[in-house]
Parts: sequence; C-alpha cells; structure tokens
Amino acid sequence: MNKRGHRRRGFYASVSIAKNVLYCAHGPKLCLEPKDGKPPFYKCSAFRNATACAKDDRLTKSLLKCQIKSESLFHVGRRNRYFCQTCQMLFIGPSSEHQTHRIKSSLSKAMLSMPSYLLEPLEESSEHAQYFFSIEWLNFMLSTLHALRIDNVLCVGSPRLFDFLSACGKKTHKPLSVRKFLLDLDVRLASFYPPSLFARFNALNGYFFSPAEEESARTFMHSCNGNTLIFCDPPFGVFMEPLVETLNRLKEEIGCSNTFMMVTIPYFIGRKLIQVAPLMKMLDYKVTYENHVRFMSSGHDGNNSKRRVSVVRLFTDAPAHKIVPPKTIADDYWFCESCQRYSDIKNKHCNMCNACTTPHGETYVHCKPCGTCQPPSYQHCDVCNTCFRPQEGTFHECAEQTFTSHREPKRRKTYT
Repeated sequence: MNKRGHRRRGFYASVSIAKNVLYCAHGPKLCLEPKDGKPPFYKCSAFRNATACAKDDRLTKSLLKCQIKSESLFHVGRRNRYFCQTCQMLFIGPSSEHQTHRIKSSLSKAMLSMPSYLLEPLEESSEHAQYFFSIEWLNFMLSTLHALRIDNVLCVGSPRLFDFLSACGKKTHKPLSVRKFLLDLDVRLASFYPPSLFARFNALNGYFFSPAEEESARTFMHSCNGNTLIFCDPPFGVFMEPLVETLNRLKEEIGCSNTFMMVTIPYFIGRKLIQVAPLMKMLDYKVTYENHVRFMSSGHDGNNSKRRVSVVRLFTDAPAHKIVPPKTIADDYWFCESCQRYSDIKNKHCNMCNACTTPHGETYVHCKPCGTCQPPSYQHCDVCNTCFRPQEGTFHECAEQTFTSHREPKRRKTYT
C-alpha cells in the first residue's frame, strides 16, 4: 500500500465524508475543517492535490482502454505471454510495439494469478509508493489466521497478502482454506483478478468504481459465515476518521458478530487510530516489507544488523492473547499476564502505568513526577517538571523559560 503522500493531519479539526459533496475521479471528496477557523474545504481523498488526482485519472483511463484480462493469455503458449512494465499491461507477443520496453515473458498461470509477485511496485510516483509485505510477515499472518480460525478474509489494500493466501490454499506444507476478496485502488490489478475476487475501491470514502464490482464485493460480504477478518494496509499519511468509518461500514455489511479488524500503521500514528477506534489495540509484532530499507528488520535478526527496525505495528480488535508469536521468534517475546498479550522482550510491564509501555527501542523507564514511562535517554527537570532528551552541546535553561535542548514533550499515551 502507499507509504508516501503524508498529509498534514494535525492541521485539521475534523475530516469527514460530507453528504451531497462534489465528486472527483476517485469518488466523494473529503471535507476538511482547519483548526485555525478557516472555512471547510474539499479535496480528493486518494491524492494530495488536484494535479495528482487528474494525473492518475488520465493514466487510469489510458490503461483501461488497452487493458486485457489475464484469462485471454491462457489460450496461447507460455512463451507468448508477456507483461510490459513500461506500459503496465499484458499482451500476446512478441510485439514490436514493446520492443524497447522493460518486459517480462514466459508468464506461467501461477504468475498471472498472483500479480503482486509480477508487478513492479510504483515507487517512482509520490502518489503510488507501494511496498509489499516480507515473507516473514506473511508467515506470521498465516499462523495468526490459523490461531484465530479465520474462515473469510477481506483484504483492503494488501494484494501481497491476498496472493500469499491464494498460494497457501493450494498444495503447501500447512494449507489454509479461507474465502477471500480484495479491495484495492490499483487499477492494474483488474487485469489479473476476476470480478468474483476483486473490486477497485477507495478505502478513504468507501467508493466502488464499478457497480458490477460493488455487487460482487457485497455478495462476498453477505456470504461470510464463521470468523471473518478485515485486513487493511493503508497509506501511512492516511486520515484515520474516514478510513475507520469505511472499515466499520464494511464490518456492518458483513454482519457477523465474530468479525475482526487488523490495520498496519506506524506505532506513533496509532494514537489517531485508537482515538476513533478505541477497541483497537497495538501489538508488538513488527510489520516488515521486502522493498523498503526502513521497514525490513524486525529487530531480532542479530546485533550486527544495519537495517532500521520497522516502526510499523499491527493494530487489532481480535483477542490479543490468541495471537501467538511463531516458533521462529518465540524467544523474542514473553506473555504478560496483566495485559493478556505477548510483548516484545524489551517491552517490560510497568505496574504504575499498568501496561507494557515500550512501543519501540530500549525499555522505557517510569518517571514518577510525570506519571508516565519515558525513553531511558530522557531526563527529568524538577524546575519545569517535564522530561527532556539531552542533546550534545546544549543545556537545559528552564529557569529563563528557554529550551535550547528540548521541547516540552507531550504526555505519552500508554498502549494497552
């Protein structure tokens, strides 16, 4: 899912989907109400500005005109099945039209049925910066689905998980039999999936781009029996209010009482999620991606790892005690009886906060004057009664009400 395109979340008092609002190519626009008292205004929910919105609309229309379905390639030999990475389209080849383009040839039926392993992530575009889950995280999700006894999975913006589940439903060492459906904004996916499995969808306003695809999605949701999971991997700069509103509507559409939600976002954005979805809890499992240097490491791959430990976490309303770490990483977690969940080995329980309080990094230390746990590098100032992070070459001048080495920190939210 998109990881760029960060929005200025702190500048708005509210973000909502207004009734009778103007539409753009990506559905109803969002209504943003600034905190400074300026009048509300409307903008595309999927893209940062009107230029990016119009650009994506042009590219989408161009692609839809020449797009062919993967099924049409099945009647030709494997060596004649091509995908052009330059044009983002399937074709029967060889073809002089794509002679100088970047192409992939000899596509198997398995490859055509799992496009997230074929398509190049759209990293060059600031609007479509995509990253796919690592195999370590996918295996973790597989064990989690088994533990929760999930029967149906509705993937919202997570094609790699969708494809992985398709592979696991076949001949594997640990087969998983689940019904699944994918909702995603990426128009390229429409070439590979049938309408019974995929609908193009904007998760920020709940907009379906095709009535037929909407009907297919509703048919899937209405037929869900047993335990159902809605899994969402949203843009990191997403507005939480409309996203949660959409996820709640999908949950209501499914109609089962035993429907869980999972959302993967950085832990420091989780506060906004919990504000609008208080039943969601953050777990310590670190979400990793295969093609992002900042989110590739779980932090348990050796002290010599030069990769940055991922800040992305799993938020869910599923029973936390049932989500058990796989055997491969079991030694890196411990079960907290008080919190009834598995915590990272560095995340110790604080009796004064009544929670495991370390979301990232080294174990936090409780500061009695502040009444919260703080990173171990922080120091408490008795004069201004705040904790601050010392910086080399500067000093704390709170007596003169100047802060050369720190800003007054916000009270840290404890995740329970």
